[in-house]
Amino acid sequence: MYYTLTGGEHPFGARMQRDSNVVARKFDLSALDQFPEAQALIRACIDDDPSKRPSTKEILAHPMWWDAEKKIQFLIDASDRVELEDRMSDRTMLREFESCATKAIACADWTVKLDKELLENLGRYREYDGSSLRDLLRVIRNKANHYRELPPRLQRKLGSYPDGFWNYVSTRFPYLLLHVRAFFITRTPSANEATLVKYFTTV
Repeated sequence: MYYTLTGGEHPFGARMQRDSNVVARKFDLSALDQFPEAQALIRACIDDDPSKRPSTKEILAHPMWWDAEKKIQFLIDASDRVELEDRMSDRTMLREFESCATKAIACADWTVKLDKELLENLGRYREYDGSSLRDLLRVIRNKANHYRELPPRLQRKLGSYPDGFWNYVSTRFPYLLLHVRAFFITRTPSANEATLVKYFTTV
């Protein structure tokens, strides 16, 4: 996969150093910095512990292969699932979810990464907490579901739906999808729920 995606490069370097790099666990996946889903999958595939490497089914279910529409829909479904926790007396899941915020958002306040026009539009309907991962998913869900109702100027800023919209989200939050998916995949009950299971398994 790495060879194909990078036009002939190898994660463990040039031929003469490759064997020693494999033994030393010295690899370089920086050629895929702009494709974090692929980078994450290949990193998992070359783990020196065979038990930690993904199975074929897990590889085929990985978001590296998803199109823009499926990536957005996953974040929408994840957002809906998180919102269900409002009805629960135990808020443990919400606290654990928010503990992923710093890595998923890669900043202290996600609002600083959004354009002024989008922030103004958001402010018309409710207040959002820029440090909250849950609130960022709310924004993505709401703007995706109501994309056609957005002002034309804001639509142009966000890009066409779904590809342009996903590009807008992913360039600002490149690790959001991976961290949100990782959170749910490790929570066995949630990963097996009807609305989410399709994102973790293949037929």
